[in-house]
Amino acid sequence: MGQIRRRCKRLIKELALPAVTDLRGMCDVVADRVERPVHLVPMSLGGVVSGMTAVTDDAYWVFYELRTSPWHQAHIVLHELSHLLLGHGQDPAVTEEALKIWTPSVDVATAMRRMGLTMGFARHHGYDNLAERETEVLGTLLMERVAPSAAEGELPLQGQAAELAAALGPALQHVRREREGTADPGERADGDGAVPAGGEDGGPRV
Repeated sequence: MGQIRRRCKRLIKELALPAVTDLRGMCDVVADRVERPVHLVPMSLGGVVSGMTAVTDDAYWVFYELRTSPWHQAHIVLHELSHLLLGHGQDPAVTEEALKIWTPSVDVATAMRRMGLTMGFARHHGYDNLAERETEVLGTLLMERVAPSAAEGELPLQGQAAELAAALGPALQHVRREREGTADPGERADGDGAVPAGGEDGGPRV
């Protein structure tokens, strides 16, 4: 843990962060570091997860739970940003493992094509415990520099954010039904494993 903490402190020093910023300001700093825009997408994640990250050809998309407090939203987002800063989302094996869990009835290549995702799609079921500990340490240290703003209101998503949310919704609902034991093992609403989206709040960060 001492080595992890020292590495995270060195990374924060390299970022040259302002004394205090908001989440969008932190996204700008991370975007400079990873050389790709970072977009925040608040939405109800159906109690399956509280946060997740997806990567398209030209951007990172951090989805986080809409129906929670500003401090919890900040914690969720900083956890996701920490994975990006630590380079955890760059392993193709993470993507394959993630999509096997999210869409078990569809092969990985098909799922990625339909979701419009690259091999940078990240879900932390593919990360080991060391990576998660490292991420939690960095996220906690970053939290010292962030002043959470008021929780996001429920506004309609637009453009690519709306398209990604629509693609991820069925996967979220599929996982939720499996956890509740209500999913039909052969259920395929449109022939490819998709089921209707929906849900409330909560869930682990991934």
